[in-house]
Amino acid sequence: MLLLGTGGLSLCPTLLAAQQVAPAVPADTAGLRFLGFSGGQAVAELQEHAREAGRGELSCQHSTTDLRLSECRGGLPELDSGRSVDVWAALIDDRVAILTLSGRLSEARLQRWRELLEGRYGPTVEHHRGPMWMLQWVRHGQMLRLSWRTKGREFEVSASLTDGPLLDGWANQGKRVKS
Repeated sequence: MLLLGTGGLSLCPTLLAAQQVAPAVPADTAGLRFLGFSGGQAVAELQEHAREAGRGELSCQHSTTDLRLSECRGGLPELDSGRSVDVWAALIDDRVAILTLSGRLSEARLQRWRELLEGRYGPTVEHHRGPMWMLQWVRHGQMLRLSWRTKGREFEVSASLTDGPLLDGWANQGKRVKS
């Protein structure tokens, strides 16, 4: 059933209430974080949090073409109240440039993730393109995006954290200013 609410259409009725305009939330001046992960996080902290909070291990490999780059992947069986969450991270100089947490969630769990983010960072406009829905927050050059689509009775959900200054620094390294 499609429902029309402030900010767009909803395929899930209980998410409709979250789409209504919420009261202003005090500005969060810290960097963006979700389930203990953040952009710019050091690889040692990333791996420690995966072990301690998620009860999982991350496997990391360095690029063979650019030793500044590496990638970490793993499953975290207990990160979200006993629910398994997959993690993928792209690192520059052993710091998280892009991190994605993903999993199949129930409607209630998706609502919880959304409420956690909106409670901390405030409401934002819900975007819809094709089968995908998205919420996005930007602070201090970092971006956090919650994306989801229906998959049967569940939702395929991802939360992505991106550190813009870290990516920009890597992309611009070695470029010379033309005189």
